[in-house]
Amino acid sequence: MGPPAYAPNGYDMNPPVQQHAVIHVNNAVPAPPDYFALSLIVTIFCCLPFGIVGLVKSSEVRSRAAVGDLAGAQMSSMEAKKWSYAGLFTGLGFIVAFIVTYVVLLAFAY
Repeated sequence: MGPPAYAPNGYDMNPPVQQHAVIHVNNAVPAPPDYFALSLIVTIFCCLPFGIVGLVKSSEVRSRAAVGDLAGAQMSSMEAKKWSYAGLFTGLGFIVAFIVTYVVLLAFAY
């Protein structure tokens, strides 16, 4: 495309170009929480099997939300929460049981 053509009086001879206004409306619903951090902490410190399931479900939340499946993302979010809290309470239960057993055995040792 070359330079614009001008009439001898200095006005632009090209016809006016119609411009279109583009309006973006953001109706996006925020993705449900994925509980990734909780799942990771449960995996490392509390209960490995439940934590891994929580990590898989939290990954599903992100991938389903990315493709627009908000109902599936909500279901995976609830599953990630369920498995993460189950692992947290199971791990804490084992830790408390171990400490109680250790203290009781230590008390009977003397």
